[in-house]
Amino acid sequence: MNVVTRIVYDTEVSWTMRQKKGKVIIWPEYLDSELSRSEGRRIPKNLGAPDVDLKILREGAALANLDAQVETGKTYPRGHEERGGYLIVENPDSHKKGRLLLMLAKGVRRAVAERIKAKKESAKGKGRRRRRR
Repeated sequence: MNVVTRIVYDTEVSWTMRQKKGKVIIWPEYLDSELSRSEGRRIPKNLGAPDVDLKILREGAALANLDAQVETGKTYPRGHEERGGYLIVENPDSHKKGRLLLMLAKGVRRAVAERIKAKKESAKGKGRRRRRR
């Protein structure tokens, strides 16, 4: 643990910062293609997915072979709405955060595609029968 000391208006203030060695925090907003860069998106729009939530993010991490933990009950600092939390991704290879986001984006897009495919297959059925006249 690092102790940060700062002098504010002739008063010394100390607080501790928890550093997560080998771990990276990923918010769903980083991968949401419907958000702008100023709203928190960190990857190119064409690599993101619309309406990314924690469930999709967790599935994407599993598909990208990344170990991840979900932290719920947290709100993205830039966000105006509550989405529910963030993902803590293990980073044993010491990849940069941008590279991890691209790896995770690939898994998220795969998870979204599987979800859409499953939805289409469940909707596919016999349909309505017509009467012959």
